[in-house]
Amino acid sequence: MNRMILAGDIGGTRARLALFEPGAATACFVRTLPSRDHADFATLLAAFLDLAGQRRGAQGRTIEAAAFGVAGPVDGEGAEARVRATNLPWTLSAAAIGEQLGGCPVRLVNDLIAVGLGALASPVDTRVNLNPEAAIGDAHGHAQGHAAVIAPGTGLGEALFFHDGSRHHPMPSEGGHCDFAPNDERETALLAYLRGRFGGHVSYERILSGDGFSSLYAFARHAQLGRCATDADEQLAAAADPNARITAWARDGSDECAVIACRLFARILGAEAGNIALKALPTGGVFIAGGLVGHVLPFLREYTLEGFLDKGRFATMLGRLPLWVVADGELGITGARRLAEQQINHTRDER
Repeated sequence: MNRMILAGDIGGTRARLALFEPGAATACFVRTLPSRDHADFATLLAAFLDLAGQRRGAQGRTIEAAAFGVAGPVDGEGAEARVRATNLPWTLSAAAIGEQLGGCPVRLVNDLIAVGLGALASPVDTRVNLNPEAAIGDAHGHAQGHAAVIAPGTGLGEALFFHDGSRHHPMPSEGGHCDFAPNDERETALLAYLRGRFGGHVSYERILSGDGFSSLYAFARHAQLGRCATDADEQLAAAADPNARITAWARDGSDECAVIACRLFARILGAEAGNIALKALPTGGVFIAGGLVGHVLPFLREYTLEGFLDKGRFATMLGRLPLWVVADGELGITGARRLAEQQINHTRDER
């Protein structure tokens, strides 16, 4: 019998699932499916399993354990765990998924727990160090204290990792929905504009997410902070992803409002990373993670540390903390796989 591990990163826009043979360095089957094209997770999972069976042959294969990082708060533990997805009309149940998979153990965690585990395990040469004056842990860059992860994507995910002296224990958070706090006159004007746009409360997620680029760009145009690209409205209307269009303009410098939007994004991202650092004192580092940040990495290099350190009397203390960028869209899968493997080891230990 050929046993497999199933790992998934379930976001509001897309779901990425992968099958691994135990001990293999890479997945033997991976697919990314659009989340909103499926009525519920069971339907999406069935579609993935059908594709995997057609590709590799389902006969004689069984899933030994599965783990999924899901964008939403987790209620309960183990087989009792349930997640109501934040940006989808879905509720996922570990028990129901386990039954669909033939009775294997299933772990459901907030997606940032999976992403964070992947980030903490990432090789140091795959990261970008935004705070070169900070101590970076051991010779391999491994975190030697509490750590924090912030990951802009469809929404804004945040998580903390308590270090007990030998390993990290995840603590999920919905910190991305905390109130946005401006740090200068331009950001104060941004807050007033976004309060009108969203009808009141403005969270960091409204800014530090994929759609945040559109909001920041609209603000820059509203405030007449720069010139726009030729036929900007027509290009945005025709774009499959307007946020990607804005970041592309910013990278090539062809739209001044897009450049300003990405500068604001990078600095405010640093400010919120600094907020997390003040609350958790993560001597093991703050990790800015996920595939999205890779699209604006030049802006992060230039403006994010400035926002991170803009904490008055505590700037010196924050200056000693590692601030990493791990621009890898596979971190959620990596972390989910680690959790699935832990499920297998735990089951074997109980025997």
